Amino acid sequence: MASIREVAKRAGVAACTVSRVLNGTASVAPETRMRIEQAMKELDYVPNELARGMFRQKAGIIAMLVPSIKHPFFSSLADCIERRLYERGWKLMLCSTGDDVEREQEYLNFFRSNLVDGVILAVNNLDAEVYEAFQKPLIMLDRYVAPEIPLVVSDHRMGGRLAAEEFMRNRCRYVIHLCSEGPADEIISYESHIELENILNRHQIFCRKVEIKWNSFDFQEYRKLAKLILQSYPEIDGVMAADMPASAFLSAALELGKKVPEGFCVVGYDGTYISNFNPIPMTTIIQPIEAIAECVVEMMTELTEKRPLKQRYVRLPVELRKGESS
Repeated sequence: MASIREVAKRAGVAACTVSRVLNGTASVAPETRMRIEQAMKELDYVPNELARGMFRQKAGIIAMLVPSIKHPFFSSLADCIERRLYERGWKLMLCSTGDDVEREQEYLNFFRSNLVDGVILAVNNLDAEVYEAFQKPLIMLDRYVAPEIPLVVSDHRMGGRLAAEEFMRNRCRYVIHLCSEGPADEIISYESHIELENILNRHQIFCRKVEIKWNSFDFQEYRKLAKLILQSYPEIDGVMAADMPASAFLSAALELGKKVPEGFCVVGYDGTYISNFNPIPMTTIIQPIEAIAECVVEMMTELTEKRPLKQRYVRLPVELRKGESS
């Protein structure tokens, strides 16, 4: 691999001139720049990005920590964020915790001691003090920690209300909703489940929460669980869950001969590609993934450039996309 000195020799300039071109720290005559770029091309020179980052105090890398890369919402969101970061000259480092507390702490320690410009957190298993003490730009996606830590979320109360209204339109009498295990009072996405229960209870519709450790299941495991629940409680006529388990319930209901949507209603949550996995397109609550990504990247730009944030707390509206499962 060619060195910076070899590039300088080929271009007929000093090594410090090549360094100035690479780091953009001083103006270089256009024809000199052209000779240097031509020399780098001929020698197939690859700049040491880590060294450049240390020199400029900027890594050009934003880290994103998610519970599971396999989860369709987080993979879709990471894809949108990566594209927007790339447009602004950043690379994305995507890491998965498996919803494990120790792994989350290890990753935060790693980010703190290595060159990343900022961190996007879609996990929230640690005490608030850990996030408050983090000394780099940090954006949360599903937990309010402190006024100084920016937060971008969907309007999950609105999502719960839209789902409840859909179950009422379908005249459901026994609705279950699946959510992950955890402290409901700290995680903002739980607002959809709280709102759903409150509305259905006020209208005398039986509503039951089923807690699962969602990241330990794949689609087939969800489908086995769905089939077991539906066989054990045949009176269930409505289900709300994230797109993947909701899709598994729809598949199991069709196999068991339930009439969808006349006698059985499924409402997914997230609006990802999974909602179209079954022969029947699924009704789902759409989280505005593109808008979330845009807000997050704009906030990160403001934080890393030490500009005042236009907003520290952004709550984005969701919408119900009508399918054939309700």
